[in-house]
Amino acid sequence: MVKQCLINLVKNSVEAMPEGGRLVVRTARDRGRVVLEVEDTGPGIPQEAREKVFSPFFSTKGKGSGLGLAMIKKSLDELGGGVELASRPGEGTRVSLFLPPQQAVAKAGPNG
Repeated sequence: MVKQCLINLVKNSVEAMPEGGRLVVRTARDRGRVVLEVEDTGPGIPQEAREKVFSPFFSTKGKGSGLGLAMIKKSLDELGGGVELASRPGEGTRVSLFLPPQQAVAKAGPNG
């Protein structure tokens, strides 16, 4: 599920920069959460559209279904995480995915 979210975000960034630009993928750990960020130097998203980008069927592109960011939000909600978008027109966009860390619990056998 996280892999598909990353694919969608990278695809969005590449499509936002048809003349080229910079695409950065970062991972970090912040306040007990795993953070996965995708940032681009595309045209950014206008303020009036930012509130709608996570709604199904809304798209700022002439093509596409408008389901990419909506599916990402739904997936992160199901995982107990979250998603944030930061964008400045003319400077680019950063989407941050916040994931709860998975706790691996190993059960010791009878010999420890």
